[in-house]
Amino acid sequence: MINIDLNILKSCSSTNDIAKKEAIKGSLEGSSYLSYAQSNGRGRNKNKWESLEGNLFLSSIFRPKKNKIDWHQLSLLIGYSILETLIDFGINRNLIELKWPNDVLIDNKKISGVLLEAFDNFIIVGIGLNVVKTPQYETKWKTTKINNYIKNKMSLEQISYKILNKIFYNYFIWQDEGFSYFKNRINKYIRNREKTISLTFNSLKQPITGVFLGLGNDGCLQVQVENNILDYYSVETITFPVDDLL
Repeated sequence: MINIDLNILKSCSSTNDIAKKEAIKGSLEGSSYLSYAQSNGRGRNKNKWESLEGNLFLSSIFRPKKNKIDWHQLSLLIGYSILETLIDFGINRNLIELKWPNDVLIDNKKISGVLLEAFDNFIIVGIGLNVVKTPQYETKWKTTKINNYIKNKMSLEQISYKILNKIFYNYFIWQDEGFSYFKNRINKYIRNREKTISLTFNSLKQPITGVFLGLGNDGCLQVQVENNILDYYSVETITFPVDDLL
């Protein structure tokens, strides 16, 4: 197994920025950075991540040996690993969902987000997890926190180690067995399976609408459009009409 080297920071601009700098210097896979405060946290699609004191801001360096074409699968694997960790903490598994590709929801409320940034020979995985506070400026989703569901007595360091141990455990299985090992496990928790999905592409003027069937063996989105089952790897936006009703 990997040596998880967890470095503790009082504050930084972004743990992903710190991890990137260290990776460029040659830091090993498993080098990780936990900060008690962030001044410029960010999420996917350049969205700002509201970094509230007491919540978890964690980034780690990965150097996958698998072909780069498979790196996108890590996004789902990381989200699933966080979901598994929360279940291990004692949160009811029936309340937890994974919203494609990696947001973790509890009872329709967002508790965790993941940002993956890929470079030539490494990936930085950034994790935000609401532990004691809920963000006020999330516009799309209601938010929640760990302390709403369990009596958490763990420190941020302890939570970080548990998350990282789960992630790297699954990561090494992924490197050996591929994504197909996880497909059915993740599909049990994937949000909006068997619901209507709308996909938007830069190359098409009109969105494609169908039924979301879940994930394929290589992590693609499987969608039934009329009588055809189609695999999608790259889309501009994904919407589920059922979520607009929340």
